[in-house]
Amino acid sequence: MSRRSNSLDAGFPTDVPIRRGDDLGPKAQRTVERIIESARGVFLTNGYAGTTIDEIARVAEISRGSIYTYFPTKRDVLVAVGADSVRATEALIDDLGRLGRTRKGLTEWVADYFAFLDVHGAFAFAWTEAAQNDDEIRVAGMKGHLRVCRDFSRRLAEASGRSIDDPETFGLTMISMLERLWSYGSLYSGRTRREVVIDRAALTIWTAVRA
Repeated sequence: MSRRSNSLDAGFPTDVPIRRGDDLGPKAQRTVERIIESARGVFLTNGYAGTTIDEIARVAEISRGSIYTYFPTKRDVLVAVGADSVRATEALIDDLGRLGRTRKGLTEWVADYFAFLDVHGAFAFAWTEAAQNDDEIRVAGMKGHLRVCRDFSRRLAEASGRSIDDPETFGLTMISMLERLWSYGSLYSGRTRREVVIDRAALTIWTAVRA
């Protein structure tokens, strides 16, 4: 039985039918997770416009009909990938309150964030592309993203004992920097060392909070 997604807290439309959680048995839940995991990789390789349900099905090694059982459209797949990404982001942001107290801890957190982007980074770029032509996706995704940015600043302020003016803009600036550095690090493989990029990024955040 389908239910309406309750992903408003994740900043996504509430009117997209997604069968998940308590509505699914273990086997069906594994299928949904496989679809989401496969879609991430396809979105990263092909972008949103270049992704098809057929390609997701091929990578997931399931039938096209199986995907339609849980996700009526490619848009619904993107929403599910996004909600999953935001939940994972929030868990990572919580760690910032502990790790952000020292420069070493902050560097460790940035390394964890890069590892997170290795898995979830595809959504950020697929969403940006989809949002150009889908205003509901744009607004909903923006709400979720900016909430994450505010939480990022709040956790850093708690860790440093210092207030942050305009936490939404500060968080947006720092998280955008991390996302672009991660992206360029992949593109410029062989010309940059990941550990050096992570260290410089952590130093930038550390200095900006304590300036």
